[in-house]
Amino acid sequence: MKDKFSRRDFLKLTWASLWGLVLAACKIELDEETPTPTATNTPMPEPQKDSAPVVEEEPTPTNTPTETPIPCFKLLTPENEVWLPAIGKVTFSWEPMPGAESYKIEITLPNKQVIYFETKEISRDQYLEAIKMGGLFEWLVIAYDSAGNVFCTTEPFSFEKEKAPTSRNNSGDNSGNATTGATTTTTTADAE
Repeated sequence: MKDKFSRRDFLKLTWASLWGLVLAACKIELDEETPTPTATNTPMPEPQKDSAPVVEEEPTPTNTPTETPIPCFKLLTPENEVWLPAIGKVTFSWEPMPGAESYKIEITLPNKQVIYFETKEISRDQYLEAIKMGGLFEWLVIAYDSAGNVFCTTEPFSFEKEKAPTSRNNSGDNSGNATTGATTTTTTADAE
């Protein structure tokens, strides 16, 4: 006699497999004493509202666009980690930032004091003797939009400079304050 699956046997097997999946999804384990569910025509009981099984599903990938930050402009001169003399003119320059209305150059002195210069240009000349101290300096540029909000801040560059010689005719003082440039505001602020 040939072993044949009848349509009824196929449906029983399918129903039993379905019950196995439902039990697995509900994390119900069968003991050895618990009989294996058999296929019957009785409908499945509806789950109660308070005890509905939670089926964990794998998150499906979506093509939701993510916010891409606007790439910030880059500093140009003086180059990163350059050595500068104690006296002379240096040009701080950077790439233009589309949409920026003004810029602020922040220079952190070796003693962590911060001086800054505001400008609408993409460069600023500074005489090194106006900053008396020598050592390792850091500088960066902040771009502002038309409402005066911070638009973008560059990564900092550093430079090393010799201490400027003291002279009675120098216009700067030992704190690193400078007052050059007719349209540029220069202020000293404590570093946080």
